[in-house]
Amino acid sequence: MHTGLKITTLLIFALPSWSANAEDDGVTDENRPYMLNYPNLEDSDGRIIFENEHVVLQRLVVPAGMWEGVHSHPGNQLYVHVKGGEWTGRMAGETTYEAEVSPDGEVGWMDAIPLSAGHDSGNTGDTLIDLIYVTLKSDQPLTPDNPPEAQHYPNIPLEPLFENHRMIVQRVKVEPGQFEGVHRHPGNQIFIHIKGGEWSAIKDGTPTGPIITRKPGDSGWMGEIDMSEGHEYGNVGDTTIDLVWITLK
Repeated sequence: MHTGLKITTLLIFALPSWSANAEDDGVTDENRPYMLNYPNLEDSDGRIIFENEHVVLQRLVVPAGMWEGVHSHPGNQLYVHVKGGEWTGRMAGETTYEAEVSPDGEVGWMDAIPLSAGHDSGNTGDTLIDLIYVTLKSDQPLTPDNPPEAQHYPNIPLEPLFENHRMIVQRVKVEPGQFEGVHRHPGNQIFIHIKGGEWSAIKDGTPTGPIITRKPGDSGWMGEIDMSEGHEYGNVGDTTIDLVWITLK
C-alpha cells in the first residue's frame, strides 16, 4: 500500500544493546534497492529513519487527496500505519479497492510489485496518512534453524498482529503507571511507536533511570537482552504508550 514523511528525533535508551538512528535526509546507493519512491510526493523518497545490515525503515507521508504515483515495491516489506486513513488503489489504471480505512497501528505485508504492473495508491480521505515501511535486505531468514519466540511482557499482554516466515509482529499498549515486568529480548527486533510517551527504567517498581520521551513514529533497534539483566521499563507519563514490536526470524 503506502508511506510517509515527517522529521522526528530518535532517542536512545540507556542500555548498551539498544540503538536508534537519527533520520537521514540523504538516500545512499546501498539503500536505494530497498526503498520506495512515490513520484507524486514533493519529497518522493520520504525519510530513512533507521537502517542497519538487516533492514531499512523508510517513513513517508501522503497528504489528503494525494495519489502516490505509479511505483514498484521491492518485496519483503512490512508497512506500519503511524497515522492511518482512507486508501483507494489502482493497478494498470483500474481500481482494485476503494475507500478502505486503515486505522492507526495497522500493519500489512507487501510482496514485490514491478513498475510495469502500474501499481498506485491514493489517500482519498481528508487527513494525512503517515506510515513506515520496514524492508528486509535479505531474501533469507536470519535464524532459519532457531527462530525466535514472540516478545513477552510478564505484566502486559501483547497483541499478535502478523506472522510469516520472516517476522513476528505484535502491538502493546502500556498505560500510565504500568510496568512491563522483568523480561528478555531475543534480539534482531525493531520498535515503532504509534503513540509516544514517557519511559523510565524500573527496578523493584521504582524508576531508576532518566525519563525518555518518545513521539509517534520514533523507531529503533533492540539487541539481545538476557533475563539475568533484570530489564524492565515503565510508563511514567500520563498518556498511554502504544507501540509495535517486530521480531525478525
